[in-house]
Amino acid sequence: EARVESGEAQRQMDSKGGITTSKKVSGDQDGDASLIASCCIQHVPRLFQMTSSVNASVRLHALLLIETLLRQGLLNPMEMVPYLFALLGDLEQPQIRMTALRLLSEEGEKRPDIIRQLLAEGIKQSYYFQCKVYPDTDHATALITNRFQNDEVQTECCIFDQIFKNSIRSSRTHSARVIKSLLALFSEDEDRGKREQETSHCNIALLSFISEVIAHLSYNHLSDVLFIIHHISGMIALEGNDTMSKLTSFLFTYGLSDEDKDPSEKDKLERAATNENPSRSKGLGAIRKKSFDKKKFTYLCTKASALVLLLRLSSFLREVYGSVTTTRLMEYIPGEKERITDRGVNRNVHTEPFSSRISNGILRRDDRFFEVDNLIRQYAEFRKLMRIHDGSSAVQSNDGGAQVNAFRRKRQLSATESD
Repeated sequence: EARVESGEAQRQMDSKGGITTSKKVSGDQDGDASLIASCCIQHVPRLFQMTSSVNASVRLHALLLIETLLRQGLLNPMEMVPYLFALLGDLEQPQIRMTALRLLSEEGEKRPDIIRQLLAEGIKQSYYFQCKVYPDTDHATALITNRFQNDEVQTECCIFDQIFKNSIRSSRTHSARVIKSLLALFSEDEDRGKREQETSHCNIALLSFISEVIAHLSYNHLSDVLFIIHHISGMIALEGNDTMSKLTSFLFTYGLSDEDKDPSEKDKLERAATNENPSRSKGLGAIRKKSFDKKKFTYLCTKASALVLLLRLSSFLREVYGSVTTTRLMEYIPGEKERITDRGVNRNVHTEPFSSRISNGILRRDDRFFEVDNLIRQYAEFRKLMRIHDGSSAVQSNDGGAQVNAFRRKRQLSATESD
């Protein structure tokens, strides 16, 4: 392998002028190598499984064998790429992670469409990899810390950032498609939601991981950031008030909420959330009774948790990218022509990392449902962020409406004059 890769074998062959073409071809056919490769191909599914072994040495050697078979053209890239994406999540083994990144980068140069098609699925596989290989870790993360030589913390970098830079972000179309596929995971249809009530903890942990990825990818065009915020606003408008209404109606049956109460004011659960043991607060006796449907409350709070992550993400992007102003958000139209001023957007590197942790991540082993206290805290955060979002939307409508209308009239006038 080393002689072939370095070109030494080719130089030795070319230096011998008496070797015919037929001999060169026949000399390249190694019977033993073909036999070994044939055996490896038969066990490729098992080889892929070994990349997620809890033994780091097994993972490394499985990856090195995949590299050899890939070089010889014996592996299907469509099958292999998701496993390489998964290995990017091997944060405790830099050699494995960097080797997987190198192979993905090489594959992206030859077949960029495969990387674009499989990136969203690869992000999910990386999360599942961390859950399997590092089960004792309480929070899967997509961030690694870059440090100076004197060990001072520099920045938090996303493990998918290099792949995103190389294969995705140069095209606004590809970037929007990938972002949209990731954000779509935060929405669920009613039938699927009912089937997944028992696995809601796993879903929220996955969404937490994905939100962290979206927050820390390196965008070089302001339209990518605006697209995310715009898409989130639409999702909140559709699902936020609906989820709030369902929670209010559910709690109203137990005397824990007032359907006629002004949403801008705190309710019983919100006030209790500041206590050490919210469920034991005065006036919340109904939540401790056996008749309280904790399963349904868990399901509604996990739906709210997904929206909380989106609301946090929108707020984080506005803070990190200073170019995201109220006026620019109001002017933004998906699919609009690229603006020169939107290119080369800068990120504030001194901002704290995105907070993707959800307070209801503690799962009780006796009944498989979340701790009620954590659910109450999550419910309180959801109501608080919804109030902030609604207030921000109202301000944008009042302050930015006139400017945006004038801007749009000017664009329409220019288009008319051009025609």
